[in-house]
Amino acid sequence: MACTNDPLKKRRLIPIDWDSDELPTMPFIAYRLIEMLCRQEIETAELYELISQDPALTVKVLQICNSALYGFGSEVTSIKHAIVLLGHQEVIQLAVSSLLAKRFLTVTRELKGHAEALWQHLLATAILAKEFEVDAEEPDLYTLGILHDVGWLVLMAQAPKVFLSMAEEKGKSLMELQQDWGVDHELWGGKLLEKWNLPEPFQVVALRHHCPISDIVPAKYLMVISLANHLANGMGNRLLDVNQAGVPEQLLRAIGLDQKAYSEMLEWAESEKDKINMKSRVLAA
Repeated sequence: MACTNDPLKKRRLIPIDWDSDELPTMPFIAYRLIEMLCRQEIETAELYELISQDPALTVKVLQICNSALYGFGSEVTSIKHAIVLLGHQEVIQLAVSSLLAKRFLTVTRELKGHAEALWQHLLATAILAKEFEVDAEEPDLYTLGILHDVGWLVLMAQAPKVFLSMAEEKGKSLMELQQDWGVDHELWGGKLLEKWNLPEPFQVVALRHHCPISDIVPAKYLMVISLANHLANGMGNRLLDVNQAGVPEQLLRAIGLDQKAYSEMLEWAESEKDKINMKSRVLAA
């Protein structure tokens, strides 16, 4: 698939008011949690104190820990207990996910089903990306995945009627659909994450997840999110009913995979769909 943000393919985009209060915002605690994940070391006391600042978030994380997602033999009664059982990274990812789910799903009734589909796609991409091994210096793949498609939220907020009209169309590629409607969810996602002051890798993933092999040596995290995005779409967790482009051979080679390996990964992802969707519902409840 050609990159929709390729300068040679530029077209007139619908206007976006980047100063509008309608645009989604990043919860401050979510920003602080993501900042923690970008560090080499995470202090238990700091994580506990940060989550404890928000009583509703504390209750939500404990509810998730005590849900059927984990099935612990005894009740998890405190954030410190959750950190001991799950580790810093898992607790942070749960907290960030629950905060973002609440924010992303706060839309009008007409958009509710589409926002839920987007949330399921984001979470599926995050969970699948998390299965890949990367160097310790690489950004957190889960949070990169859960934010890679936030550009669609910009469209839902600024031009909901355009989004609803796009969602009714069938039989086009994503590139054709965006060109027809003057939409660039990759560009807008990158701009929104820049507005949120998130680190550069988050902006790069939002901008380039459909065209990761533009660089001679693309970042490993970008290729992984791109592949996880293909897998999420392939297993049926996708936002729009568009003609799905196959995963590029160039991307597979860059990661060290072939079509057979990708097919096996897709088969595994499809087998995990019920678990992923259950996690999506629990986090969004």
